Amino acid sequence: MKKFRNVTKKATAAVFAGVLALSVLTGCSTADGGSSGGGSGEDTNTVGGKILLMSNVSSGPMYDYNIAFMDKWTEELGYTYEVVYGDSANDPAGNLNAVKNAMTSDVVGLIVMQDGGLVDIMTEYPELYVVGLGNDMLSVYSDDGANAAVADNDHFFGTVAGGYANGEDTGKMLAQTIIDAGYEKVAVCMSPAFAYPQYAVADQTIREEIAAYNETAETPIEVVDDEATVLMFKPLDATFFNEPAHQDLDAIIGLCAGQQFIYPPLSSAIASGTANPDTKLITFGMEGSSDLVADVGTGIVQQLYVPNYEEIFFCMAMLDNAIQGKQYSDYTQSEVLDGVYVHISSDEIMSNIENNSPLLNGDMSKSIITDEVAQKYLTRYNPDATYAEFREFMLSDAFSEKAYE
Repeated sequence: MKKFRNVTKKATAAVFAGVLALSVLTGCSTADGGSSGGGSGEDTNTVGGKILLMSNVSSGPMYDYNIAFMDKWTEELGYTYEVVYGDSANDPAGNLNAVKNAMTSDVVGLIVMQDGGLVDIMTEYPELYVVGLGNDMLSVYSDDGANAAVADNDHFFGTVAGGYANGEDTGKMLAQTIIDAGYEKVAVCMSPAFAYPQYAVADQTIREEIAAYNETAETPIEVVDDEATVLMFKPLDATFFNEPAHQDLDAIIGLCAGQQFIYPPLSSAIASGTANPDTKLITFGMEGSSDLVADVGTGIVQQLYVPNYEEIFFCMAMLDNAIQGKQYSDYTQSEVLDGVYVHISSDEIMSNIENNSPLLNGDMSKSIITDEVAQKYLTRYNPDATYAEFREFMLSDAFSEKAYE
């Protein structure tokens, strides 16, 4: 595929318009940021180069935000960047080829949104600095993981997960949401475990937590079906609602991008009378459609958990510190950080996100990552910055819905 240089965020998004948010391209179209540095107080003896962003999406609010972030901060810090697209099945060879196709002599860093082939990539390019985004990197941090060797590689700086890294934590959060809402009958749908293994853990945990609750509950909660309905990156089949057990649900729990994959068939089933008109959706992710935005907290989508896209700052900070030869003095070992959820449970919170954050529109003037924040946590500006303080910041309410009130 032909490469394009100096493509703006809007033009890049337009190239891939119409592609499903979880469909991944394997081509090598590019988006390049500017090459001039110059933040207030910057050390003029800085190192430049190109940063690759290996994305697992090619459209949608998260993609648009990532492009807007890279546009702003690579120019601010004196880098260029290029977007490459990971293999659609997270295949190691496909991911390696995506990086190979984009590799030039000036590439200094790589942000990866999926983990297939990390060992191969870092073996092929041992001087490349690598950090993860929106992924728990289970293949790196499990004992028998295919990429376990990467965890101790001094050029790998860990990852910030797309929400809780441990599925048990996700399951406990959702089970409590079900209990607090007073639901009596729920179903679970999820993306396939081969792509999101922690979702299977979350599904099992939901069932265990509800079973424990039912031991003393006056009104027990039923989780229908023995296991979650798996959605293979496409909408829930309309025949789901033909099953009697699915026609009087209080809620569907979507361990997936539920606005995209569950909302349309649920909405249609309610309209046709085959689903309970009061059925609610509790799910993850966020779509930019005005109808979907308006629905959250007031209509079918009662609760939306959005991993904060602004946490890409973790990646930029870790890479910039390393590239400049000024990594945090107290940083010793890569790790997985939990992502902080933006929890949207009301129209007021949704309005705050829509109006006061860059999450739906990529408006970096509304970002919590201000110049002041950058100068506090990037060692090129603040030699005394510590990983401990940076880590605390990344796990704080600075990335929750409270940041946009």
